[in-house]
Amino acid sequence: ERIAIAHDSPLTGSECTVSYSTLQLHVAQLATALAQRGVRKGDRVLLYMPMIPETIVGMLACARLGAIHSVVFGGFGSNELAVRIEDAAPVAILTASCGFETGGRLVRYLPLLEGALKLSSHRPSSVLVHDR
Repeated sequence: ERIAIAHDSPLTGSECTVSYSTLQLHVAQLATALAQRGVRKGDRVLLYMPMIPETIVGMLACARLGAIHSVVFGGFGSNELAVRIEDAAPVAILTASCGFETGGRLVRYLPLLEGALKLSSHRPSSVLVHDR
């Protein structure tokens, strides 16, 4: 099976590969989940995730639906994230439970996202979380 994604994280010391068939399956599953939550062609989906294979799956799932994805830097805090949520007005947000900064410091994304949603007047209809 040919490799579509080779992910090597020096921060966690992990390595993984994703085949094209596995990637297609995961993209189809996420696209279905997004569609079931009302994401349609032309809608915006915000991705607040670290640089992991699941972020690529999110981008491709949006493309499969014809939705517009906006990737937000995972190092942003609540204030900066709230500005991006206001600007993009996403129908859905894809996020991860956490990420790692240089030096191995754990960054919990959910409290930052919750803080951003409190600051923002825009409310997405769905938030999907990849539990790491």
